[in-house]
Amino acid sequence: MDDLPFDKVFAEQDGQAERFPGFLLADHGKHTRAEPKVLAWVYAEATLRSINFGLENLDTPEAGYPGLFMARHTLELYLKGLVPDWKAQRPKGKNRHAIDYLEEILSEQLKQDYDEREVQALSKFLIQFSMLDPKSTAFRYQDGAVVSLKDDPLSDPEIWIDFQALKQSLSMIFEALDKIWGKQNSKA
Repeated sequence: MDDLPFDKVFAEQDGQAERFPGFLLADHGKHTRAEPKVLAWVYAEATLRSINFGLENLDTPEAGYPGLFMARHTLELYLKGLVPDWKAQRPKGKNRHAIDYLEEILSEQLKQDYDEREVQALSKFLIQFSMLDPKSTAFRYQDGAVVSLKDDPLSDPEIWIDFQALKQSLSMIFEALDKIWGKQNSKA
């Protein structure tokens, strides 16, 4: 039983490893440590890997859930990063994971500097994700979609999702949102 790794996962670093094969969570739960743009980027990378997993397992519909959850979560991270005062702008009573109002705010900002057709395409994509998973729970749990859509059910609950197109779309969107975020930071 001594060769099992379980006790090593959360053990103190003994300093023997040349490079520790993990991460230190300093002041975990006391301070915000993650850099928002970096967090969005690493989730974007993990999202694309999860989508690949779904593509490799098309005979198991549940294999798509991690990629869809990660995509929705990553889009939320980007939107919140691009709308820094999102908490103040969130309508009263609106779920803290809602992205529909963030999409509206960002679209208005982007129309000033970007091609209107591209802004509309991004907006439509974000609205579709918002409708599919308004509370960020639809693909997190077995009954997530039932709970998430209970108050506002979809008019047509049969939805085909092309994971190849999803991967291509998200790759383009994540790259574009990274560039927009960089431009916003350079203006500030």
